[in-house]
Amino acid sequence: MKLACLGDSMVAFWGKDMPELRDRLESGFPGHAFELFNFGVSGTRSEYGIYRVTHEYPDPFGSGSHPCLSAVSPDIVIVESFAYNHRLDGMHRIGHYKQTLGRLVDVIKETTPAKLLFMVTIPPDKETFLENAPVYREVALDLRQEWGEYSEKYLLAAIDFAKERQIPLINVFERVRGLVASGTPLQWFIDQNDHIHPSRYAYDWIAREIVDALKKYQVIGDQFEG
Repeated sequence: MKLACLGDSMVAFWGKDMPELRDRLESGFPGHAFELFNFGVSGTRSEYGIYRVTHEYPDPFGSGSHPCLSAVSPDIVIVESFAYNHRLDGMHRIGHYKQTLGRLVDVIKETTPAKLLFMVTIPPDKETFLENAPVYREVALDLRQEWGEYSEKYLLAAIDFAKERQIPLINVFERVRGLVASGTPLQWFIDQNDHIHPSRYAYDWIAREIVDALKKYQVIGDQFEG
């Protein structure tokens, strides 16, 4: 069974092999064989996500070209929101952002046989947003915090989009916020080297959420046995 994840650095930083996801799938669906494909590219927006569905692009994990998503004919596609890379668009562009996500979902449905799920990733830590990230050194804290606020607004818009389109939703954002409200430190979910990407703890936790969603929405059936 072929499972592809499409997104920005929130997916790309998981690594080419996405080991936590592989382990959780194997334990969650014994007897099923999985082939995983990481279509994440750091710093990219949903528009480039659309492009990567039907066009080869520079391989972020090596040299040469990475095949387009449709070329591997995945059985399951998990689309992450790309919300963090739309954070500078402003509130007046949220409608356009949702329209672009709609185009992305439509082109996946038109060019692959995949069952599609939509995932919204971890919330930002607005108090330390992008702290230690090399390309944002010396950027004022209040500006980074403002960017964190806008990231959150786009993550919320992504949740609204999935609900409006009635797409099976892996709502990592709200699940983490609920855990934080109950006392779990937000820092556990965020890489403390750059204060934006998921930690390894978070990737394992996200992998468990994916497995739970595949079961909840009954995505994997007997036709995928073996």
